[in-house]
Amino acid sequence: MGVAAIGLVVSDIEISEHFYKNILGMKEAGEFSLDEQWSNDAGAANGKPFSVRQFKMKDLSCATVLKLAYFDKTEKQADDNGIDIHSGVNYITLFYNAQDFKEVMERISESGIEKVGWVKRESYQLVFIKDPDGIFVEIVGPPDK
Repeated sequence: MGVAAIGLVVSDIEISEHFYKNILGMKEAGEFSLDEQWSNDAGAANGKPFSVRQFKMKDLSCATVLKLAYFDKTEKQADDNGIDIHSGVNYITLFYNAQDFKEVMERISESGIEKVGWVKRESYQLVFIKDPDGIFVEIVGPPDK
């Protein structure tokens, strides 16, 4: 029991895949496409076909899957200044060990991705950044030694 997957609709799958795989270090976990019939039966995509690329933090059967769904054309949402602007999925949280956290922070800096905020506490630290579609990503790791 648990959260099997989280789905995000992205405006550009190549840019989003690069972000989640090469910047955040997620692993590919398969992909699939759904046709108009499936979309109509499910009632969730206005009858439009779409595809999904899946990623995990670790290659474990129990790991939560991040599904990046993409259509022929999807508009980016307006850029929000905070997670308090509207209801819905506004951020996701990813946990890293000390070494992985350091490596992710280096890739974020090298890529020029803006750090929205950085909280350092006695028992943890976390950094907020935004993904290519403006979804906040909370990156949590152990405190600096």
